[in-house]
Amino acid sequence: MLVNPAAGRGRAVQVAARVERALRALGLTVELHATRERGDETRVAAAASAAGARALAVVGGDGAISHAARGLLEGEAQGGARVPLAVFAAGTGNDFAKSLTVPVHQVDRMARHVAAGRTHDVDVGFVNDVPFVNAAGFGFDVAVLERMQSPGLLRGTAAYVSTALRALFGYRGVCVGVGGAEPAHRLMLVFANGQYFGGAFRIAPHAHLSDGALDCIAIHHVAPLARLPLFARALRGAHLTSRHVSCHRDHRFQLHFEAPPRFETDGELHQAASRDVTVTMRTRALSVIG
Repeated sequence: MLVNPAAGRGRAVQVAARVERALRALGLTVELHATRERGDETRVAAAASAAGARALAVVGGDGAISHAARGLLEGEAQGGARVPLAVFAAGTGNDFAKSLTVPVHQVDRMARHVAAGRTHDVDVGFVNDVPFVNAAGFGFDVAVLERMQSPGLLRGTAAYVSTALRALFGYRGVCVGVGGAEPAHRLMLVFANGQYFGGAFRIAPHAHLSDGALDCIAIHHVAPLARLPLFARALRGAHLTSRHVSCHRDHRFQLHFEAPPRFETDGELHQAASRDVTVTMRTRALSVIG
């Protein structure tokens, strides 16, 4: 069992205590690990795979889940067992959890799912060799996350939405070519495995975690005054009907930028090594409880 004490502004600690009691009450042996620094989730998850654990229960938000999934994939690639991931949502946005069809917010019910051992497989996306379980993005979302690196009073979804609103009118966009198309300016480019994004936006309302494809949502050049209504529509997933938005589904995308881009996967910033970037899907690569 892996808990990020900082998730949900500390709420994860209280949730973790309830989770541990519920799992032990069902006769399960629980080995508890609390993260202290970035990368702990990946290391613990890889160790769980090497040990052949029955499941890895993660109490936290999207970041903890993403790092843990990466560790499970690495552990399996190194000869370890395929260990299913059990999500007990305790973050702020919980974007990945929203796309799961299991009671991730109900501790006792979720614990019974773990004890029963029922699993299903979900897809995992990759930007070059960086995996993501929920979404990856280029452009505006990266600019928002870069601004959020500065300390502020707000956290989580509130911080993302507040920062996005401040950046919305001045952001100039990113120039990117998709496939063989000529590079063009876009406000943002999102590759979605799950439906939700940024804690509040239903960015890919038709996405499914196990359909073998990513939904590529491109928001093209939009005049500053038209951006706010468009993003308001994205809160309920109604933006896809806009002439400024296109959606394409595939399992592989080739991108070309003017310079090596920064990108984000599940809310974590990365720097690409070259101007050419490949986004791919690995079908049913990760097992989850439920």
